[in-house]
Amino acid sequence: MAALNAPTRSFVQSTSFERTIGFLAACPFTLVYVLAPLYVLAALTLLLLFPLNPRTWLLLAPLIVSLALPPWVAVQLSPYIMGNWASRQIPKYFAYEEYHEATDQELQAAHAEGKRFLLVAHPHGVFSFCGVCGFIASMCASDGIGASLPIEVPTAAASVICFFPFLKDVLGVFGVIDASGSVLNRRLSRNRGSVVLYVGGIAELFASSPAREAVYLKKRKGFIKLALRTGADVLPVYFFGNTTVLSVLTAGPLAMLSRNIGVSVTLFWGRFFLPVPKPVKLVYARGRPLGLPHIEKPTDADVDEWHAKYCAAVKELFDAYKGKNPDYAQKELEIM
Repeated sequence: MAALNAPTRSFVQSTSFERTIGFLAACPFTLVYVLAPLYVLAALTLLLLFPLNPRTWLLLAPLIVSLALPPWVAVQLSPYIMGNWASRQIPKYFAYEEYHEATDQELQAAHAEGKRFLLVAHPHGVFSFCGVCGFIASMCASDGIGASLPIEVPTAAASVICFFPFLKDVLGVFGVIDASGSVLNRRLSRNRGSVVLYVGGIAELFASSPAREAVYLKKRKGFIKLALRTGADVLPVYFFGNTTVLSVLTAGPLAMLSRNIGVSVTLFWGRFFLPVPKPVKLVYARGRPLGLPHIEKPTDADVDEWHAKYCAAVKELFDAYKGKNPDYAQKELEIM
């Protein structure tokens, strides 16, 4: 299929007031990565030092509430949190555009037939603001998936995200599920069991930079085997801007810890040198389904064949749409 010339959806036109509101609405998604661990550390320290002090338990109360909240609460609140007027300004802050060779309506029609898809997204970045914009656009657009989006197409994330206080609640609006193989296998084995997967993981975060674009993919073949085994099809997704919206410290003990636990706990910064997003352009490109067959017991040759086709599809998608984002026009994609 030839590359799309016009965007599927565009949020380029906006006022300065809308962009300011969009910026403020976007900030909590990265601030929680900083504030949640500090809050938990402070609360536990006070519990150890002053276990009988009423102020200690007052500070612990939000932590206890967060731990007690089941995941479905955030999912049910998602249309109100992500669909309100302030959240709808987030894509405008980033002059966000998307190019969907496979549209939301096509995915919905396929879902109605019981099909499921593995939407494989690159690159990881500190936080996927491009993914946030795509989520808001699809939830709120008349031709989008709508309020059922976090149920129909949840996002797979590191296990720690699913239980860490406050993080699990803020990111839970995206219908976050554990990215473990067993959970994904159950999800993809059932009808309408689509999911978004950042297959490069945290390793991809440290492979890219504003001057270099790389995806960690050569050794990541498990998702192809899983898709073949469950009968799910695979769609390549590229988020232009995920590696430029925030800068990250790629060396040192915190970077090493991030790699080990699968979540970014390293230093990162953006606008005003704070942990908030810079106003860079974001572009979401989604390719066509690869057309994977259903092979209950795929051989290594089967996996290698379709993995090679996927790598080629990602490279083709990148080259087709990099010109839509000026920050990427001269970049070449390196598959590591």
